[in-house]
Amino acid sequence: MRNDSRGGQRRNNSRNEKPDPLLKVEWCRVIEHPEAGGVIVVVTEPALHVIRLRPKPNSGLQAVGSRIFMGIDHSKREVVQDILGFARIRDLSNGASTELPIVIQQIIEDSPDVFVQQFFNRAGNLSLKMHAFELLSGVGSKKALEMVASRGRVGWESFAQLDEDCGINAAELLAKRFVSEIEDRSLEPRLIDLLLRQEE
Repeated sequence: MRNDSRGGQRRNNSRNEKPDPLLKVEWCRVIEHPEAGGVIVVVTEPALHVIRLRPKPNSGLQAVGSRIFMGIDHSKREVVQDILGFARIRDLSNGASTELPIVIQQIIEDSPDVFVQQFFNRAGNLSLKMHAFELLSGVGSKKALEMVASRGRVGWESFAQLDEDCGINAAELLAKRFVSEIEDRSLEPRLIDLLLRQEE
């Protein structure tokens, strides 16, 4: 510790501190709000952090899937009083755990420019033996090759086209993968980091 100019003490931090990933977040979606006035559990857009918020008094019960503003401009916050921090995944209620993949799938479906264009249209080999598509549940090497062939040079324009061409529910499969990575921090490679958290 060393003294600062006001006579107090401040911690001397020799490590490079990472910037708070929540500072840039503007929007999130509710995965649980069991009682009006109680803590709201949300997933942020687009980086998919699961966090806890304190609502403003009299803001009412927030429906699962509701999109709410939580950015640093407090004048735009209609619901959020305070950001309480990250939620521990193991402490989520059964209801929140059930809603998490559904709400993440909604986020994916609402952002085809991110997920169709940047993942499905650009995904390539992760190694000599594995394509990125194989990270999706139920997609093996044969199916991944079929998807690459179907994508061709032009790629897909929408989830509807992708799903029809490949016979899958692409948003659901990607949501399941993201939830697996949120629940298990040791899971590698991490699509959530490669696609959504590169600047953190």
